[in-house]
Amino acid sequence: MPTARAPRRRSPVLAGVEAVAFDGYGTIFDFSEADFIATFAELLAAQGLEADAAELWRHFLQAAYWLRREDHCQPFHLRFIDAWTRQFQQSFRRLGLAGDPQAAARFLRQRLGRVAVHPEVPLVLSALAPRYRLALLSNADDDFLQEALECNGLRFDLVVTSEGAGAWKPDPRIFQVLLEGLGLPPGAVVYVGDNPLPDVLGARRAGLRAVWLDREGRRRPRRVPAPDLKIRSLLELLPALGTAHA
Repeated sequence: MPTARAPRRRSPVLAGVEAVAFDGYGTIFDFSEADFIATFAELLAAQGLEADAAELWRHFLQAAYWLRREDHCQPFHLRFIDAWTRQFQQSFRRLGLAGDPQAAARFLRQRLGRVAVHPEVPLVLSALAPRYRLALLSNADDDFLQEALECNGLRFDLVVTSEGAGAWKPDPRIFQVLLEGLGLPPGAVVYVGDNPLPDVLGARRAGLRAVWLDREGRRRPRRVPAPDLKIRSLLELLPALGTAHA
C-alpha cells in the first residue's frame, strides 16, 4: 500500500533576510487618521476654539504638503515639533482661528508619546526576535518616539528617527542610516510599513525589500513600485519569513 507523502514545506517568501525594520505610527503604534482627527478635536476644545476637527486636519495636511515638499524632488527636514508649529500656524490662519500653534504642536507631541501598539505587535516581535535583528525606523522626533516605546515596553536592536537621520522618508538617506546601523546590505533588510509613499517607495528607492501593511485594502498609488509582499496583518509576516508563532 503506497505511503502518504509528507507535505512539502514551503520556502519563505522573503528568503535571505537578516533584519526586519518597521515603521512606527500606523504599523507598530495604533494611531490612525481617525485618531489624529479626534486629537485635533481635543486640542480645539482645550484652546476654546470652535471649528471642525476634520477640516483642521485637512488644512494641516495641506500645510504639511507644501512644507515638506512631498513631490520628493527636494529633500527637506525639520523636527516635527517645529514643522507642526508652522502647520498649525498656517491652518489656524486659513480657518480664521486665534489659536496657539506652539501649544497645539505640544498637545500633538504629548498624544503621540502615549499611544498603544496594535494588539498583534508583541507576539510578532517575540516570534521574530530569535531569528532576525529588529529595527524601528520612523518619521518622528526622538523624544515622543522614545516615550511611546517606553510606555509600551518595546525594545529594538536599532531605532532610527527622522530627527536623528536629518531626513524624512521617503528620502533614501534615512534608510542609509538604518543600513549603516545594522551593518547589512539593502537586500538583507526588509522594511514593513503601512503608508505606500514613504514606506514602500522609500524602501525600494534605497534598495531594501518592502512589505506593505495594508489593513484597509487600499489601491497602490501609481508612482509607488510594487512591494515584495502585501499583507493585511503583521501576523502574515511570520510565515513569509519562515517563522511560526504560538
